[in-house]
Amino acid sequence: MRETSSPVTLCCRLATLVAAACLIAAPMAHAEGPIVIGASASETGPLAVDAGYHLHGLELGIAEANAHGGWLGRKLELKYYDDKSDPGTAVRLYTRLITEDKVDLVVGPYSSGITQAVAPLFNKYQRVAVDPGASLPDIFVAGNEWNIQGIATSTGYLEGILPLAKEHGAKNVAVLSLQSAYSLACGKARHEQADKLGMPVVYDTTYALPQPDFSSIALAVKNANPDVVVACSYYPDSVGLTQALQRVGFAPKFLAATIGPAEAQFTSAVGALANRIISNTTWWPSLKTPGNAEFIAAYKAKFHEDPDYHAAATYSAIEALGAAVKATKSLDQTKLRDWLMTHEVPTVEGMFKAGPYGIGTQFKQYMFQIQNGDRKLIWPKDLAEAKAEVPYTGH
Repeated sequence: MRETSSPVTLCCRLATLVAAACLIAAPMAHAEGPIVIGASASETGPLAVDAGYHLHGLELGIAEANAHGGWLGRKLELKYYDDKSDPGTAVRLYTRLITEDKVDLVVGPYSSGITQAVAPLFNKYQRVAVDPGASLPDIFVAGNEWNIQGIATSTGYLEGILPLAKEHGAKNVAVLSLQSAYSLACGKARHEQADKLGMPVVYDTTYALPQPDFSSIALAVKNANPDVVVACSYYPDSVGLTQALQRVGFAPKFLAATIGPAEAQFTSAVGALANRIISNTTWWPSLKTPGNAEFIAAYKAKFHEDPDYHAAATYSAIEALGAAVKATKSLDQTKLRDWLMTHEVPTVEGMFKAGPYGIGTQFKQYMFQIQNGDRKLIWPKDLAEAKAEVPYTGH
């Protein structure tokens, strides 16, 4: 006798087939979901102004990648948390991103100090991380296998200021350094450079943030009477030191500060005191790097402001990661790490190339001076847009 199926049996079989199809389709749907990139960002705390550009560059890099179809046929998604400019908070957040959120890729945070704190996590969990906020070379030493530097090293910040000052007759130097990993390395390098150039360091100090009043440091600088003041600083202390020197009535022949003067907010904060201050950068609008003009136009259109070198660094980190994903056709961490460690990637910031233990070897340093409200590249000489205006007048 031929076996027949009742309507109830047919419904059950259909339900079973649908359930099986869903189980098969579920992994496929997940595979076609977004590629999630995790990061922490210092949206609050003393690093917030500089880190804002860092975050914007990251956001733009991801938006531009999505506009060109994403990676591996999938859109990108940025998942980040505010680390409050605090290394301990960043450690907790990256642990969460990796172990709970299970992001596909990570990008390092802003600042060397915070990156130094989270770098061991990337080694522990074997997650490749391009670190566009980590200028400190000490992160990229024996034992590091997964962090790759994405910006020029801190020992080169303002490396052109003392030779330039000496050419103009400057004799001695004061070095002021924030008590942070990057700033201390910068200050030590400039002190050692001054010794080699025969320029006595007549005053050398460190300080911490938040620092409500820089007047005591400014008075000590005035008493030492240096021709050159070099401040290895971030934005808030660049502002505070500049204003404090003016309050005590001291204007050195050369005033140079890192990071802060690169931001548009600096000139708004100190006004005419910004004129003739010299600072460093690892990127510049006039560089003929691939895609630089397009990067600047897209950044202005999205954020209604000019980019700085922090934005260029994070944008370039996404360019480098994207090149690795495309070349390996994979999100496999080891494949991506090995590719990034052995290949060059042209970016808007310059040539991305990792040396031993992931240290960056090709990104360069430049110096600019604020001249009548405009930032002009003054060093190196072959790329200079203007000559340095001397002396700094303090108004």
